[in-house]
Amino acid sequence: MTIHLRLQQLIDSLGISVLEFARQLGEHRGEKVYHILHGRLKPRYDTLEKILVAYPQVNGDWLLRGEGLMFKVLSSPSAAITTEERLRNMEFLLFQLNERVALLQQTNDQLLAEMKKSGLVK
Repeated sequence: MTIHLRLQQLIDSLGISVLEFARQLGEHRGEKVYHILHGRLKPRYDTLEKILVAYPQVNGDWLLRGEGLMFKVLSSPSAAITTEERLRNMEFLLFQLNERVALLQQTNDQLLAEMKKSGLVK
């Protein structure tokens, strides 16, 4: 999943508009964020840093590389993520698993077709 798709997913999970997200990053208008979301721009380091400062609950590994959960699991009660955020994390993980299963099924179907074509399987 590309970073612009992860950003869109983050905005959706936060339940805010793109404009509100941009304002939280210190942008008066949402143009830069819109361009990033549509793949016309890649986020610069300072933009990514602003996201992680504005939303400290966001997992930097997930934001940068798509690894792990969207939100950090924190041990401090005052900084703990909400049940709603945990549910969003679970929904995202299920979405990723479904994508992987579909890809595996497609690969399996292609291999089976090739095996039938070559006479290895009837």
